[in-house]
Amino acid sequence: MTSIQLSRPAQAHLPSLSGSQWRGATVLLAVLLVLAGTVWLSGIPLRAADVDSGAGLSLSASERGTSLSVTSLDAGASASRTVTIRNPESTDVRLALVENAAPTTAAGGALVLRIEHDDRTVYEGPFGGMADVSQDMGWVPARGESTFTFTVSLPETADPLSAGGQPAMAAYAWESTP
Repeated sequence: MTSIQLSRPAQAHLPSLSGSQWRGATVLLAVLLVLAGTVWLSGIPLRAADVDSGAGLSLSASERGTSLSVTSLDAGASASRTVTIRNPESTDVRLALVENAAPTTAAGGALVLRIEHDDRTVYEGPFGGMADVSQDMGWVPARGESTFTFTVSLPETADPLSAGGQPAMAAYAWESTP
């Protein structure tokens, strides 16, 4: 599990990325690094966290965002990663989630992503296909926490996503307001 801690209220808006910016792992990595730097400079109120990696699926959280990468997954399989956001403040904060990705063509576009927020499904559909707009996730209570689970699955009828092939990647930014 990965943890993030809120530190102060702020609002930010990340631009949508076009599908052409997501072609090729090298270009994708560069875009994510630029995006991470932009988000870091924007003042979104999150603190650094660790990296949670596993067989073909990794979720990394930094001060202001989370990135999800799928490099391999067998047909019929699924894998999950969790991030917990903690609010150390003495007041409640409103939390929003923004995805920056284009629907992936990895695994023939068959990858499915489910995002759960405190055991409530907030998105289920094509990996990278969530609307790239700020989506309200509700309140994080004072000195409380909120958990997000990202589950990636591949139907049994799909071709497996193999290591060394085109990865599926998406970036998520957290926005909070008092």
